Amino acid sequence: MGSIFKTEAGEKEYYLCYEKSLECFELEGTSYYITTTSGDTYVTRFGDPGKEPLLLLHGMTMSSTMWFPNIQHLVQERCVYAVDVMGDFGKSKPALAIKNRQAANQWLLEVVDALQCSRADLAGHSMGGFLALNFALAYPKRVSKLLLYAPAGAFHRVSLKFFAKIYPALLFHTEKRIDQAFLWFSGKGEPLPPVFRAQVLSGYSHGKPLLQLMPSVFEQKEFIDYHIPTLLLIGDKEVIYPAGKAMANAKSLIPGLEAHLIAGASHSLTMEHAGAVNELTVRFLQRKPIDMA
Repeated sequence: MGSIFKTEAGEKEYYLCYEKSLECFELEGTSYYITTTSGDTYVTRFGDPGKEPLLLLHGMTMSSTMWFPNIQHLVQERCVYAVDVMGDFGKSKPALAIKNRQAANQWLLEVVDALQCSRADLAGHSMGGFLALNFALAYPKRVSKLLLYAPAGAFHRVSLKFFAKIYPALLFHTEKRIDQAFLWFSGKGEPLPPVFRAQVLSGYSHGKPLLQLMPSVFEQKEFIDYHIPTLLLIGDKEVIYPAGKAMANAKSLIPGLEAHLIAGASHSLTMEHAGAVNELTVRFLQRKPIDMA
């Protein structure tokens, strides 16, 4: 396996676009691969290594470069590790496909162990949010705080319209179909920023994701004894599920949940409404964690 790309030329083009997107961070980062049983995981570290760690898991097909509007604020509080999800678009190189929740957790556990994080804050957008919560439920002692941005599934099943929008873009990968899919995610009705859009188009054109895990709704029994401080942000114009219902379900499952509906935001809230997301995130990170002993 080793690559999600159909050709070496396609992979090279995507990597060039990826590097241009990284320039939008306007921040020096250190990138490297971590070897896991699922393959080689690409991680970029930003900020002071002496600070507490925060791992970021991106949304489906977005890669770690999606965090460019957020990273400047996050490094004020944490040493940030942006992780390319194994089998998804990005620079990680899969050795095998992740097909279930257990395999996803094993992959992420190996990453956390390799980073020598006895405990870390964990944040994720969309599919990354699902993966983050999945890990927190399985390994609560390894997660200090959990930050969920419009997590896919998790608290409410994903709308069938989501699959009707995203799969034609993946299968036929025309610019029109890809733009239509991301416009649907937009609360402002705006296209992706040009540099990042070029990377997304390149990924859809030349790659095929190998992450075979579908986001699902977690059962109530999984939250027994759940005490991780958790932040949940969902746009009030969310399109992948009813925002209010998802938030109500989350509040019924997670004691002391801090939850906010972001006015005017849809699924692309971390990019389009970065100001509100960054402010709430930094405030949440600054709070002293509850003693989990």
